Amino acid sequence: MSECVRLIPLGGFGEIGKNMLLLECQEQLLLIDAGIAFPDDDTPPGIDLLIPDYSYLRENAERLLAIVLTHGHEDHIGGLPYVLRDVRAPVYGTPLTLGLVRAKLGRHRLDDVDLHSIAAGDRLTIGPFDLEFFRVTHSIPDCLGLGIHTPVGSIVHSGDFKFDHTPIDGRRTDFSTLVRLGDDGVRLLISDSTNIERQGHTPSEMVVGKSFDEIFQRAPGRVLVATFASQIHRIQQVFDVAARHGRRVLVSGRSMERNVSVAAELGYLQIPEGLRLTHGELAELSDAAVVILVTGSQGEPVAGLSRLARGKHPRLRLREDDTVVLSATPIPGNEATVWRLINDLLRWGAQVVDHRAEVVHVSGHASREEIALLFNLIRPEFGVPFHGEYRHMVTYGDLAQAVGLPHHNIFLLQNGDVLRLDRDGARLDGTVAHGVWHVDGGRISELGAADSVLQDRGFLSESGVVAAAVSYDFAAGGALAPPVVKARGVRGVDEALCEQAAAELAARLAELPAPERHDRVEVERAGKRCVRAFFERAVRIYPVLQFLLLDPTAPWPEAAGEAQSEPAG
Repeated sequence: MSECVRLIPLGGFGEIGKNMLLLECQEQLLLIDAGIAFPDDDTPPGIDLLIPDYSYLRENAERLLAIVLTHGHEDHIGGLPYVLRDVRAPVYGTPLTLGLVRAKLGRHRLDDVDLHSIAAGDRLTIGPFDLEFFRVTHSIPDCLGLGIHTPVGSIVHSGDFKFDHTPIDGRRTDFSTLVRLGDDGVRLLISDSTNIERQGHTPSEMVVGKSFDEIFQRAPGRVLVATFASQIHRIQQVFDVAARHGRRVLVSGRSMERNVSVAAELGYLQIPEGLRLTHGELAELSDAAVVILVTGSQGEPVAGLSRLARGKHPRLRLREDDTVVLSATPIPGNEATVWRLINDLLRWGAQVVDHRAEVVHVSGHASREEIALLFNLIRPEFGVPFHGEYRHMVTYGDLAQAVGLPHHNIFLLQNGDVLRLDRDGARLDGTVAHGVWHVDGGRISELGAADSVLQDRGFLSESGVVAAAVSYDFAAGGALAPPVVKARGVRGVDEALCEQAAAELAARLAELPAPERHDRVEVERAGKRCVRAFFERAVRIYPVLQFLLLDPTAPWPEAAGEAQSEPAG
């Protein structure tokens, strides 16, 4: 078999989020990023996070050489603690990325992970992979692109990027390395396609600061800025503008406090002494001297801003002269949630400013002309888009052809697809296991939506639950007391209807033939059928039924009875 490199995307291809890419060469593996996605409307109730199905990686754990992280956003590092439960390898990342990772691993009690700090300009050989790291600008500091030199040629991974010529930290994209890589010859380019449908160039992060300046100046009272806790550049601008206007900044929320502290300790946030405010000092200042940094720009129910909007925040209350800045755009699927948040904020009398009215958010991803420029700098033989839905990838393919790449040299990979790159060219080479796993309270459901517990949650959320309890003497063959029926979350069912159901259940059990009255299986079967039929007939629903049959006359432990849950239909 000729020498080759295989690209194996487990997440982040044909979607936004859950970034996880394996490279395979000489029977050895290199993992690039290990991200998560957040639940959407199609996710079963109670799920905290979504991660890729990494069973292929777990099955080949002994072949994994290293994990390389491009930057510190959750969709690139959030899945790392779960992967590291099953697979151990050295982890490489920039200082800020590793600072965020350390805090995350500490919460998962993973204190023995082998972490290695790298920086733009470094070069590192890991097995058959000769890696060089170059700086790219994004919406968080310390972002890297990768030049990956292999026995079959060079691969460039752009990471998440945009070409910001006036970045907040002054660290611009390393164009000289991109040009050199292109001049030396690149077989394959893997590049960000998120904003491929947007014409022109993505604005610089600097323009957000100008909008903040105008908003802070005219605001009559407190200014509350809601943004992602990982938006370190955005957070820096909040501190800078607050200082210019004589305001102090309260950082509210665990993730925001944690990230601000990590970034400040590592020197990525410059906070003048005395500018940061504590909750205890808040009452001592006038409203016009206060800025509050808070999470919840996507309307997340447990985030600080949502709790404020519902009047449920433990330490803060909204006021009529507050100005709330939503410094983010809704993630696709979150639009309705964000609208509800805005409505709730307005009911308190607060003024709400979002991206529709002023430039309070810019994307961290390259627009169409920047992606075209990357193509022209790299001039790859083959092109692969990532970090985009399928429509983005199709548009990426059109752009790649427009700048000179043949149609047959563009691969729109989906998660699980395998692309083989060798000296003869590139071609699809089968698939591996892929899909979505659900994280529920720290536990992983590898069955995804097929998990019976999650299916039960879906039934419960749609139809509610009916519980029926019968105290029954099997020796005597009859109920010891009238049955009890209760309903929760069942539309159109009240206490009176439950009492009718209980009476019908009592009558049905009394009608059982003599032999069946002493048989637990027959009594339980008849009881369940009776309750199901009653609610189907009365309100035309099929709730989840919990049926408890208890015989208090039996010796312990048989008296424990049985409780079974199942869809009533």
